Order: sequence, then C-alpha cells, then structure tokens
Amino acid sequence: MPKALSVLFGAGFAVICAWALGRMLLKRARFGLAREEEHLLAFVCGAPLLSLLVTAMCAVRVVYDATLLLAGVLIMAAAWKDGAFRRSTAERLPALPRLWKWLFWTVFAVYGLIALIVAMAPEISPDGSGYHLGLVSRYYREHGFARVDTNMYAALSQGLEMLFLWAFAFGRHSAAAMVHCAFYLATPLLMLRFGQRSGVPAAGAAAGLFFLCAPVALVDGASAYTDAAVACVVFAVVYLTEREAPPWLIGLMGGFAYALKYTAAVALVYPLGKLLLRRQCRGAAIVCAVAALAAAPWPMRNWLYYGNPAAPLLNRLWPNEFVHVSFEQDYVELMRRYPEVESYAQLPLELTVKGRLLGGFWGPLFLLAPAGLLALRRPLGRRMVLAAALFGSTYFANIGARFLMPAAPFVSYSMALGLPAPVLPVLAAAHAVAGFPDMPQKYMSEPGWRVSKIPWRAALRLEDETQWLARQSAGYQAARLIEALTPPEALVLTFGGIPESYTSREVAVGFQSGRNERLLDLLQVALFDGMRPKVEAVFRFPEQELEAVRVVQTNTPRRGDEWEKDLWSVFEMRVFIHGGEVERKPVWRVWAQPNPWGAGLAFDGSPATRWRSWERIRAGMFLQAEFGDSQRADEVRLLMSEDQYGVQMRVEGKTPGGAWRQLTGEPAKRRSPVPLTLRRLSMQEMRRGGVTHLLIHENDYAWPDLSRNARAWGIREIGSVDAYHLFQLE
Repeated sequence: MPKALSVLFGAGFAVICAWALGRMLLKRARFGLAREEEHLLAFVCGAPLLSLLVTAMCAVRVVYDATLLLAGVLIMAAAWKDGAFRRSTAERLPALPRLWKWLFWTVFAVYGLIALIVAMAPEISPDGSGYHLGLVSRYYREHGFARVDTNMYAALSQGLEMLFLWAFAFGRHSAAAMVHCAFYLATPLLMLRFGQRSGVPAAGAAAGLFFLCAPVALVDGASAYTDAAVACVVFAVVYLTEREAPPWLIGLMGGFAYALKYTAAVALVYPLGKLLLRRQCRGAAIVCAVAALAAAPWPMRNWLYYGNPAAPLLNRLWPNEFVHVSFEQDYVELMRRYPEVESYAQLPLELTVKGRLLGGFWGPLFLLAPAGLLALRRPLGRRMVLAAALFGSTYFANIGARFLMPAAPFVSYSMALGLPAPVLPVLAAAHAVAGFPDMPQKYMSEPGWRVSKIPWRAALRLEDETQWLARQSAGYQAARLIEALTPPEALVLTFGGIPESYTSREVAVGFQSGRNERLLDLLQVALFDGMRPKVEAVFRFPEQELEAVRVVQTNTPRRGDEWEKDLWSVFEMRVFIHGGEVERKPVWRVWAQPNPWGAGLAFDGSPATRWRSWERIRAGMFLQAEFGDSQRADEVRLLMSEDQYGVQMRVEGKTPGGAWRQLTGEPAKRRSPVPLTLRRLSMQEMRRGGVTHLLIHENDYAWPDLSRNARAWGIREIGSVDAYHLFQLE
C-alpha cells in the first residue's frame, strides 16, 4: 500500500472506530441531540472508549496489527447492528446567518485542508517525533506496556497516545498526527454548534474561527501533540454539562481529560460545581465515580512500574528512583519561568505577537482578550469567563503558549460575546489572514513556532520522505545513524533530545529520568573539577564501641540563599580505628535518607560513583552504616566533592543497646588526590549501568574533552552526521 494511503487508512480507521463507539454510547445516553451534534459528539465521546480498549490491550500485551484490525472490525459490526450508520432523524439546529455561514465554512475548509496536509506530512515536531511517538513506537514493538526507566514522560497519562498507537500500527507517525488533527478540527465545530444551541450562532462561529486560526493552535493541532485534544475534550465536558447530559457521560469525559493530561483534571470542577450548586449530590457522586474509573489505569500503572501513582510529579510524597526530587524542583521552577523571561509582564506580547520565548503565539487578535470581560453582562458570558478562568488556572505551571490551549475556546467565546457583533466578521477574517502560512513573517520580526509552509508534496509522498526529514528535522539523521550502527539492545546516552521515534534503539536523554541523571553524573564527575572526588572530610571522636554510625546534614538554607539548590553527595564513607580502616563486611547494612537506593555507592570502593541526596539540602538528611555487631571506632572519613558549599554535617553513633547520639560536629577537611584514570573509571561504571554508546553534539559542553581525550575515556567514535558524533564504550 502506498504510504499516503496507509496514513489515511490508519488515521481514518482510528477516527471511525471512535465515532462508532460514540454513536453506540450516545444512543444509550438518551438525551436530545440535534443532527449536527450527533456525529460530532460521537467522535469525541467515543474516543475515551477506544482509548480504554487500547489501554487494556497494552496491559495484557496483545497489541498486534491483527488484533487491532480484528477489534476494529468487531466495533464496526457492533455499530452496524446497533444502527449507528442509519440516517439521523433528529432535529436540526438553528441556521447560521448567511454571512457567517459563508465566512465560517470557507475559512474552516481552507484551514482544515492546511492542517490535514501538515499532519499528513512526515512528523517533525520536537515532542511528537520525540517522546510522544517514541513511546508509542516502543509499545508497538513490545506489543504493550513496558517499564521505561529512561524517560520520565513514559509516566504521564497517555490516553491520547493509545489512539495514536491504533493509528500508528497502520500508518505510522503521520497517521497519529492526523488523529490529533481530528480533535483540533472538531473543536471549532463544537464551538459553532454550542453557539447555535445557546442562541448565539454568530458568536459561536466567531469564537470557533478565533481558535481555529490561531498560529499555535494550527501547528500544535497538526502535530502528534496532545494540547488540541485536551482543548476539545474539556470544551466537550462544558458542552455536555450545559446540555445536562447524564452524569456518567460527563464523568467519562472528565476522566478522559485526566487521561490526556494531568492538569486537565480541573475539567471536573465545572460539572461538579454546577451539580453541587443545584444540590444534585447523587449526580456529582456518579461523575466522580465514573471519572475515577476512566482515569484509574494511569495511576495504577505508575504505582506498579514506578512506585508513584502521580509520577513524574510528587516525588517527595512517594519517593522513588525513577524521578529525583531535585529534578522535579528544578523542572517546576523552569516551567514557571522560561529562559529570557525576566518578568510576567512580557507574557501578553510574547503570547500574541512574538512567541519566540514561549514556543508559539496566538496572534494579534488575542490582544483583545481583556474585552472578553464585557461578556459578564450575559449569563452565558459569565459561564464562559468562569470556564476561561478555570482552565487558565493551570497555565502558570508551564507558561509555554500552547499550554493555554484548554482555556483558549472559552477566551475566544468571551471575546465573541463581549465585543460588538458588527466587528466580529472583520476580526475573524483579519485573524484568518494574519495566521495564514507564512503571514506572521510579514508583520513580526522573529515569529515563534508556527506553520511556515504547506508541505503538500511531502504529505502525498511525492517527495522522498527520508530526504525531507533530513532537511526539516534536526536530529533525524542522528536517529538513523544510531539505528544503522548500534545493535538492537543498545542503550545510547545523550545530552539532548532527538527524534527517537525514528529509531528502535533506547535513547536515554541525560535529564529525563533518575537513571539517566545518575549515568550522566558519572561523566560529569570526571569532566568538571568541582565535581571530582578531591575533598576528604575527617570526623574524629573518642574511641568507643558502636553498632552503627551516621553522618547527618544539619543545614536548611533559606529560600533565596546562595546554596539553596545544593545537593549533598559522598563518594566514599569509611570508618577507622587507630588510623586503620574498619573492614566492610557483608553483614553491614547501609542506608540513607533521602535516596536510600543509592546508599551503597558510598561503600563500593569506587571513586567514580557517589551517593547523592538528589534533593536540595535540608537538615535531617543522613547517610549511615550499621555494622551488624559492635565495632570499635574513633574516626569517620568522607570522600567528597566541592560542589556542595552549603552542606554542614555532624557524626552520630549508636552504642550497643543504646540510642543515637552526637559524636562530633563539623569535620576537618583536606585535599585528596584525584585518580588519573577517573575518566576511564567513569566509563566503566557507565558500562555497568547499561550504556553502550554516547551521542554527542558539537554544541554539548562535553564535546571538547570527549573528542580530545577519547582514548583516556575509553570510547571510540564509530560515526558522525550533522555535528552529531556517535561513540562506542569499549
């Protein structure tokens, strides 16, 4: 089958199966829908059922082309028997005014065609070709879920990725992107129908075009992302709530919102608030119960695989090896304040007419967003403003432009209801022109992420896919280099992300999981002077019998202090008596808090490995050794690095039959020689950790040393392309 046809089949098969399930579902919901609403809501409401089906297939590892095809055929047969394909006899919604009918459908047709062409072209979006489809392709290869300890994004809820997987099986990357595009195109249609149903058809049409033609919505919706699908589903939750749909249906959609993205769980607040205000407690309980069932697979999977139902978040509450608390602390702060964003006062212009710093922009029209407050004069306007505030409340968890997607339909509605009706067609038309590819280049100096060209030849595969990807996708050639030069079981450590969905090898990006951070730390220890084992902290105390000793960190920096983000680390912890080291025995039990899993690294005799707190220093952290029997001791030595200036310590001991008590305070410090073979020792430990290859870009901080001292590191370059260099660990 030609590639273009397989793409269309994969996407169409997923969409029509979701629609068929939705038709059967809505038939049992038994609430009045107009003809224009039935098919649209059938797709949106059937999507969670198809997602749950694929989730179950992944859980029992039966994801094969044949099983997916069989399941689809059974769905279609059941829908046919149920009458889903019969012509609807429902009433019609009030007609659109002639001007809006012409304007809306013309713009929708043009933008819809553009979006479908972009989605059908080979996938090049950073996250789409990276972790979204990287994980999907791995599930496809392994026929279901697998514990992925090299990618924290594997722990996010993946309700939409389950639909991607269905389409990917038959049409690969582009088919998955087209599934997301279906949600993007469904959103303005839902907004239009909601306006017709609510008696404001012109406002519904205008609001739909405001959302549809926003540059960030177009490029996101045509990529294998999830944001446009989240916007569609949360709008459907409000739509169904306003239509007084059965609580179980609202709960299903609310649970699916969580399955798409954690922050979308706020969608449940809208129906629950309305039901509780009306004292419909039974309905509210049904919403919660069904939502919990629909969302349950994801926290259950995370608990089983990663020991944290909320992974990759809340790691202080559920400590685990998968994601370090220090990473979560840094990541949360970074998402709230992007590089070069010095003040939130920059956001309005960045979100509307710049976008370089926030990964996209909404267009000049949205400078009028404050005018949406004028909609407060109407009951419907007040509900739309309330919904905009509700879904915008999560925005500052990540200030990228696309993370306003859930709030955007309601902001658009508020604007359409608040602004004078005569100006709406002019604004909608101007917005459509301003967002057309590549109009932003004509009125913006450095426009952010957007659709700049319409790749119709690439979409129809009239242009060689491999050559097009090599030109358009940074890192694609590196992914193919890895595929060509490494064995199937290879683990490739790299500093930055690449389009890993284009290789079947496991790629570990340095920051993307606790395991990756520990592996990268091995390299950094040998690379940076401040991280090398060059300081020995010596605690001396009166000779005595002890059952255990521990070193306690006693400092909690205040917020804003210079050493607030320091991590505590120890390469080696040794116990001495009369200047001779106490022999470590198998009965020793070592422990640490936090990061007890890494405590053994401080007792393994290697100067390349270290126990790290992987959490910002605070009083009460400790590293301890229990001897198994009493042992005479008078000294504890710690081999440490200099990259922990805020650390303050004391030593405590446990006497036979006694309790813990302080033995001495701050240690004396002295220099310790750094092994000349530290680079090679680090690579040996990395090899033990499973790494077989390193992928280094010439812009990476490690490139000068690794390329100059490859022999000292114990690595050998086996290939290079586009400034990427692939090294094999010897």
